Amino acid sequence: MIRYFNVLFVLVVLIGVAIVFELKRDAEQAAEHVADLKRQIAAEEEAISLLKAEWSLLNQPDRLQKLVARYNDYLELEPLAVEQIAEIDDLPTKPIQFDPVLGEDRLGGFAGGTVNIQ
Repeated sequence: MIRYFNVLFVLVVLIGVAIVFELKRDAEQAAEHVADLKRQIAAEEEAISLLKAEWSLLNQPDRLQKLVARYNDYLELEPLAVEQIAEIDDLPTKPIQFDPVLGEDRLGGFAGGTVNIQ
């Protein structure tokens, strides 16, 4: 009887060792995945900072003024006039609503039939 108990105990210990080993391997893989993600994030942040620096360099007012002076004959750029700013009343009205082809059902399609403009 004690012999069977010892064999059962050894089997339980071996199963426990296998489970602990599997958990350790999964934890190491998760840690590697997290480290890879952190490396990718750092690379993306570095790329973003580089792009921001390039953007600020390209948007320097002196550089833009030189470009405007250089290509003004082609672009015909002019300063913004106050009359160019629109008001709410100057915006177009709401689009025209069409009747659904298949009746009052709003889920019906508009294709394949005549369109009635209200």
